[in-house]
Amino acid sequence: MMDALNEEIRAALEHVCDPCSIAANAPLSILDMGLIQGWSVDKEGNLRVRMCLTSPSCTMSPHMVKAAEGMLSRISGVKSARVEVDPEIFWTPANMTDRGREILRSRRETSLTKAEVLPQRWRSRGG
Repeated sequence: MMDALNEEIRAALEHVCDPCSIAANAPLSILDMGLIQGWSVDKEGNLRVRMCLTSPSCTMSPHMVKAAEGMLSRISGVKSARVEVDPEIFWTPANMTDRGREILRSRRETSLTKAEVLPQRWRSRGG
């Protein structure tokens, strides 16, 4: 039964996107971004999720927390859902899932193709 609940938790977290990735036109879930550090559910159905941020000054963190708690609270068997940001965890791109890195790589590649921009193009202009 816990395996099924964990899958539902995972699926719910995959529906919450990191706002900065959306702004960059490369939406990634907080799970694929590697922001979710783990979760636990007690016998009463109280769910506690530990999360980190890509930056300690992230102004969007309350929105991500609220969205995640909203999605998680819809799960049958979850009495309450609490997402806590752990300021002690230093996020790096290595935290991202393989899927997240692949999505980001693919979207960057597509974006570069559409914009016809070459990395460090300014160097070839004599500047």
